[in-house]
Amino acid sequence: MSNSATENSGKPKMEESIAKINEIQNGLKQNLIDLHQKLELLDSKPDLQSSLDDLKKDVETRASDLETEVKRLREDLKSVRESLGLNLEKPKSDKS
Repeated sequence: MSNSATENSGKPKMEESIAKINEIQNGLKQNLIDLHQKLELLDSKPDLQSSLDDLKKDVETRASDLETEVKRLREDLKSVRESLGLNLEKPKSDKS
């Protein structure tokens, strides 16, 4: 008798699991359809990829220029500190 009770209690859980799996499968199918549509849109606009590549190169160039500028400013700051006779060593914190 306990076997039939286990089977009966397991059946709704199985049906719920199947329903949940079907729901997930439908969601995945919709995601796949959306991705295909987005890929088609990107493929239909080859100039978009070219524009993105140009923007990426521009950003990389600007980042490089900024890194160079920061390095130059650090060297200038070091020179100013040396000319003013400021201590270039970082002060040690007194932690007791």
